[in-house]
Amino acid sequence: DMLAAGAVTAAKRGTGAILQAKATYVDTTSSQALTGGTRANITGLSVSITPTTLTSNMLVFVRWNGESSLAGQYDAVFGLRRGSTDLGLQSSVGTRPTGMQMTAIGHWASNADSTPDSANWFYLDEEDRTASGQITYNATVVYTSNSTLYNQRTVSDTDVTSKERPTSSIVVMEVAA
Repeated sequence: DMLAAGAVTAAKRGTGAILQAKATYVDTTSSQALTGGTRANITGLSVSITPTTLTSNMLVFVRWNGESSLAGQYDAVFGLRRGSTDLGLQSSVGTRPTGMQMTAIGHWASNADSTPDSANWFYLDEEDRTASGQITYNATVVYTSNSTLYNQRTVSDTDVTSKERPTSSIVVMEVAA
């Protein structure tokens, strides 16, 4: 039997039900110049969703892969932005970089040439909205020094088996509150 239209009402589904999901999968390479100490959107890692209610929560998952031109790739902090608002950051930290995830370094020694790094993080955005409409989430990164970020590729990116090309993604799920 098919469910009748409107049979799954808000009262019947309860809190925690997934109302919809949107995703962006990035399988093309890019590079971007980063200014040290300045948080930047990661090229291509954004997703837009139009919530069905003003009170629902948004559960966002991000998976980034790539490499920095800096051998000290541990000096990066990844985060999330809703529109122009940075989410989940500590307050009162002075000059220390903040965010949700550090780089998972892909090589045991300093390497800015041939081994991709990764970062995986998630956030439950529980911000009640006062107006309906589309919301855009962007994955962000801040490095302590000027650098170039190579997304979905290694820095050198030559066509040999030791220069991997991983993908990245961002997924947002609307969750009933």
